[in-house]
Amino acid sequence: MLYYEQMTLQKPNQAENEPSSYYQRVHRGVKNERIFRILLNNPEGTLTRYKIAKLAQAQQIQVGLLLRDFEKSHLVRKTLVTNPKDLLMKWSRLRVKYESQSYMLNDILSLLKRTELKYALTTYQAETLVNHYLFPSRIDLYIGVNDFDHWHDLLVKEGALVGGGNVRLRWYDDHVFYNSFFVNDYRIVSIPQLIVDLIREGGVTVQAATMMIEKYRDLLQLNRSSLHEFVGPFEADR
Repeated sequence: MLYYEQMTLQKPNQAENEPSSYYQRVHRGVKNERIFRILLNNPEGTLTRYKIAKLAQAQQIQVGLLLRDFEKSHLVRKTLVTNPKDLLMKWSRLRVKYESQSYMLNDILSLLKRTELKYALTTYQAETLVNHYLFPSRIDLYIGVNDFDHWHDLLVKEGALVGGGNVRLRWYDDHVFYNSFFVNDYRIVSIPQLIVDLIREGGVTVQAATMMIEKYRDLLQLNRSSLHEFVGPFEADR
């Protein structure tokens, strides 16, 4: 069963009207990545430039300049994505530095079903859940930018060994949770984010990404078909 979630980005641990040093540190490349993510999750051209800027927490001029570049490359027409494959490839070449930490924990999937901490699976395990091609040799998951200490304590309490292993935490921008959804009670990143992460991983995961691109519209529709059926441990995010 699939449960779909569209996330509204909030300032971590900040009141809505308070200044946030976190958002001051978010550089232009991260906001460009947000724009890629929003466009590819909404390829039909229904969003205005203003709406995209609002969702990305970016200036309209930044959105306009990026869309102009996409149009020159025949990737979009206004906000309509006309070539999702090449736009995904262009996004995958945008390098954004993220923090990470690895662990060894055999029963991580059971823990994910029990935890109330926010996460979203990506790469091997996420692909296995939606495309059924890769062996899930490692569990990669994004966590909230302020949640590492909580995750570290939880994993160590569960018996995890630190450094190397089968589990890798990633964090850099909470917008990565935009349009994340649930499959079999596991939260995974949006389909565009997953495809880009697979391409960036390299090797056999690129083959999986290619397969997913071929059925890109169907995968997006599969997510949206459960838009109003969301139930689960992250209901408070809606």
